[in-house]
Amino acid sequence: MVWQKQGASFLQNKKVSFVILLTAVVFNLIFGFVRNPVHVENTLSWIGYDYPMGFAFWGALTGGAYFINIFQLYENCGYTGKIGTISLYAAPFMAVIVVLINDWGWEGTVHLTAALAYIAMNGISLAAFFLKNFTKHISYKITLFIIAATLVGMIITYFAADKSGLLEIAPLLGGLILLLLANHTKIYPVTDRAESDEKTRDGKRAAKLAMYLGMFGADDFYLGRYPQGAGHLLMTYTGALICAVRFIGMGSINDIKGENAAVFLAVGLSVLGGSAAWAIYNGAVLEKTE
Repeated sequence: MVWQKQGASFLQNKKVSFVILLTAVVFNLIFGFVRNPVHVENTLSWIGYDYPMGFAFWGALTGGAYFINIFQLYENCGYTGKIGTISLYAAPFMAVIVVLINDWGWEGTVHLTAALAYIAMNGISLAAFFLKNFTKHISYKITLFIIAATLVGMIITYFAADKSGLLEIAPLLGGLILLLLANHTKIYPVTDRAESDEKTRDGKRAAKLAMYLGMFGADDFYLGRYPQGAGHLLMTYTGALICAVRFIGMGSINDIKGENAAVFLAVGLSVLGGSAAWAIYNGAVLEKTE
């Protein structure tokens, strides 16, 4: 079937992943060190208080760099484990919370939890790749040990001392550099390739799912197009949070109201409108294909 052969060519493009990864490294080096990261109040979130647009760009760029490059690692080594895959797809949803929900009280707790979860999920999904290739070369064993030690050390340091920007930026940059070595050099040789596991699906049922639940990626998930489904769900999820940002997180911090609130609402509704258009398009294609 035509819809079953639609691959995630964008996510598999090495040039795209390389450019996004290097861009993320440069931006994190500059944005993360705008202020002295050793100080307690110089975390990425604190910088984001004063520069919300830069913080939003950081979230999108860094989240994209991690997801695309880890996705390619999984494709190259044929990894299909549930723990790593779930962590990979859940991480971007945590990134949206980190960027948009950031304040005192319950919002601060949500923000902190999401930030720790985001770093941990990317660490787990990376560790899954090195665990998959553990017996191939000593470099995999050494790197897996470093990843585990970093995650444990980060958690211990966080609860034992005041948080700082360095506690956030160091593991993020370390992960990006590790992805650069693993995905774009020959330091970690990968010989296995992912095998196709396509299943026959009912096109009419997929079209109905696109019509009624398409904004949540239901049709893509049903057809086994998990990257597209996750991206569609993330788009709807992000649009809904942007609509609510006047009342929570960055909107509350910056006292967004009046025209600024209307602009945020326009952005959120536009994103939701794009998600709806995506669902309509998928449904139309599936109807014609059938």
